[in-house]
Amino acid sequence: MDMINVNEKAEQLKVLEQNLNIYKESIREVALEILNNKVSKYPVFVAYTEDVSIGKMIIDKEELALEYSINASLLEEFVAKNIVLADKLNDFKKTWKDPKKFACIFAIIDKSASFIYIPYDDDEE
Repeated sequence: MDMINVNEKAEQLKVLEQNLNIYKESIREVALEILNNKVSKYPVFVAYTEDVSIGKMIIDKEELALEYSINASLLEEFVAKNIVLADKLNDFKKTWKDPKKFACIFAIIDKSASFIYIPYDDDEE
């Protein structure tokens, strides 16, 4: 049973990666708008298949006939909602990657979620 769940999650990660490749230019534009307008230094994008109550939708999966929708949010909202605990904020910021080169994605897959970074350009690591 566990092996099936692992395989399903791996398959969902693959689907998410394919969706993000389609979305990443739009995500980059929103990230740059957040940064350039000094809204936050920490844009976070939420990838999900079922409705969530964080951020503002910027990409609707239904309109594009894809699996994942994307909401734009900020690290500050994650702290306010206790998704990132205030006492862990500095640790989180130490792992933060340049938001002009990487999208920080809060990926919600099945009932679990984690932060991942995807490069906007394929040559970034």
